[in-house]
Order: sequence, then C-alpha cells, then structure tokens
Amino acid sequence: MKPPPPPGPPKVADLCELIDQWAEFTGDLDKGYSFDLDNWLNDVDVRELILEALPMFSREEMGEHALKLDQADATFRAATRDFKKCVWGKGTARKERWTPEKNWWYFRTPLSSNAQLEDELATVR
Repeated sequence: MKPPPPPGPPKVADLCELIDQWAEFTGDLDKGYSFDLDNWLNDVDVRELILEALPMFSREEMGEHALKLDQADATFRAATRDFKKCVWGKGTARKERWTPEKNWWYFRTPLSSNAQLEDELATVR
C-alpha cells in the first residue's frame, strides 16, 4: 500500500478560518470565561497557529482577514490581563522559545474568569 502523499502547500483559506475562530473566541471574552485551563490553552493555541502561518501570506492575500486579526488581537488584549508567566508553564515556554513580546497570548489570562480556571492558573509553574 502506498503512503499518502505529503500535504500540499498551505491555503490562505485555512489561515482565514483560524482567524475566524480567533475572532469568535475573542469576541466572547467580554462576557467572561467560564471554562477550565485546558480549554484556555486550546483557545490561545489558535493564535499560535495563526502566527506560524502568517509568514506564508501577505496582508493583501489575507484580504479583510488581516484587519479582522488586528481587531481580534485588540479585543483579546482589552479582555485579558498580563500573567506573570506562560500559561503553558515555564518549561514549555523555554522549549518552544515563547516570549511575552512575540507570543503575548500565552502570557495573558481573562479579566473575567471563574474559580476553577483561577485555581488551575495558580498551579502553573
């Protein structure tokens, strides 16, 4: 049996879909975040995937999604606060070379949260 072919080049539509997910997530943050740390990590991982894909496309190729990303990022920053360390933990941040300047979404937590998430964030090392 032949192995499947390697994946083709990335498509701008895939990046736009990620931006749509990010915008939807950030748009709901002003209502508060009611999920746990695992969900928060999954939600902010979307922004990391966007960062990884951005060098492959120009703002012109992204069209209106370039502005949508800018707006979603501003919304996220407004609805979150600085966190003293990476929400994935110092070990992961060091391994992945994430910094608060470049990967700022990993160093922020919701302004309006819940007890479970706050308890879990208190255990992040």
